[in-house]
Amino acid sequence: MKNIELSRISVTEESQISDVVACIQNSGSVACCLYYNNEGKFENIFTDGDVRRAFLAGRGLTDSAYEILKIKQASARARPITASVDSTDDKRRAIFAEHSLRQLVLVDSFGQPLDVIGADHLCHEYDFQKKSFSAIVMAGGFGTRMRPFTDTTPKPMLKVNGRPILEISIMKMIEFGVRKFYITTHYLPEKIMEHFGDGSRFGVEIYYINEATPLGTGGALALVEQPDEHMLVFNGDILTNLNVRMFFADHMRTNACMTIASTQYHVEVPFGVIAEEDGVVAKIDEKPVYKFMVNSGMYFVSREVFEYLPATERFNMTDVAESLIEKGRKVSCFPIYEHWLDVGRPSDYDIAATIFE
Repeated sequence: MKNIELSRISVTEESQISDVVACIQNSGSVACCLYYNNEGKFENIFTDGDVRRAFLAGRGLTDSAYEILKIKQASARARPITASVDSTDDKRRAIFAEHSLRQLVLVDSFGQPLDVIGADHLCHEYDFQKKSFSAIVMAGGFGTRMRPFTDTTPKPMLKVNGRPILEISIMKMIEFGVRKFYITTHYLPEKIMEHFGDGSRFGVEIYYINEATPLGTGGALALVEQPDEHMLVFNGDILTNLNVRMFFADHMRTNACMTIASTQYHVEVPFGVIAEEDGVVAKIDEKPVYKFMVNSGMYFVSREVFEYLPATERFNMTDVAESLIEKGRKVSCFPIYEHWLDVGRPSDYDIAATIFE
């Protein structure tokens, strides 16, 4: 196996989180980035999960890569797991298994990296790589905010660079191993069914759940017979480059009943915000920007979720999440740092053509 060119997957204290993301995306199966201090000393390894935890902590793409290091140093795994470059495959395999690693840094006698190997190097697979899952696509909405585009076309069938939004999404999911889709329909269902058929021309199975009366973003879940152990649920009008396999891995790692993919939303207050106590001004923050994690319209649900669904009532996925939380079931959050777009307004439609092919 050819060694990885480490300079391509390395960052320093001057780097931004966006540079870390780029390194991870360009690192192939090892899916990581190496962090060095200003003296050129190896400090730590950053993974996809480290970046997403930084997002959950309120950091953004323009923040320093050092922010990821600070968060990691305060975690249970503060130091990188490494192995000697002279170690045997059996030793490396044992380290992978003991620490549930996806990648392993091979170092010299001074602790400096010489190579990084992935689990595939040792033919080692984890549950999230072996397990399959089906997808439920919510595509029954009227798309009223997108009129007149949606007067004769369901919103998920609006074309971006010559292809329907829904086709772009389905093809992305196929890349991540999805082979069975359930598409919920209501408004102009024939437009969707005529285009996708039974899915055979895409190499997958497609089944349709027609809602005679709109059941909300989560209502159609109750109509799925014998759900798989895990199912991906997503709105048919969103576009994203999210690595769904990493999303699935996090869902399984946390052993959550439901995992919600979230994205950062920024709100800029166009005035100076006053902090006061008993009428005395303590601070004025001029035009602050607040960051929130918001629902992206993508979810992983475990089979047990279906036990909590109303049989015929209209309900949304957020209602499902709140119900699970009230019953003490675990609902996790998985942050998206990749491109994500909810095509809900004409301006979003224009943006989509510049980002998604």
